[in-house]
Amino acid sequence: MNPISFTASYKTSAVIQARRGDSFNPVQAYIVEIDKNNAEDLNSLHKVSRLWNKENSNLMSYMLADFIQDLDLKPDVNENHCLILTTQKDNFENIDPQKVLGAMLFSEENMENELNWLQVQPKYNSKFKPVSRRYKGVGTALVSYLKAKFTDKPIYVYSSNTAIDFYKKLGFNTYDDKYPCSMYYEA
Repeated sequence: MNPISFTASYKTSAVIQARRGDSFNPVQAYIVEIDKNNAEDLNSLHKVSRLWNKENSNLMSYMLADFIQDLDLKPDVNENHCLILTTQKDNFENIDPQKVLGAMLFSEENMENELNWLQVQPKYNSKFKPVSRRYKGVGTALVSYLKAKFTDKPIYVYSSNTAIDFYKKLGFNTYDDKYPCSMYYEA
């Protein structure tokens, strides 16, 4: 699959797990980077945000606002990356919000990198609705892509309390015992 140069671009494929009856089986998913200079890409993110807000989650709205915010207001940020994980196989110039399983915003900064936002599609979030869990490995696939791609500087995240164990499993460490949510990963 070739990157599409004029809009959202394919980055890599990832294997996640999808529920089939009582068990989970591997399925192919795709990591795609959204271009904030492309109106159709932003429209797709707005649609995802509206869909996820119906699931009682407003994190995607904050992620979207941070993504489109002018970089002049963030002097330490060199570039923001908004990545989604989708089961959509192609035609990334028209992202189907129903097939987006996870999204993240990542900032390349002068001295470090920061994972600003990470959210799995709320209706599949096993932390709050374990019986409705339809996919496994969505957040892991997105964070693993970052860890493999951005190895030159540490990656910092200020985690929610419920996600500390998730990040620890992925090799992140707490850098201040007083604030266990303040975590970093160094290759």
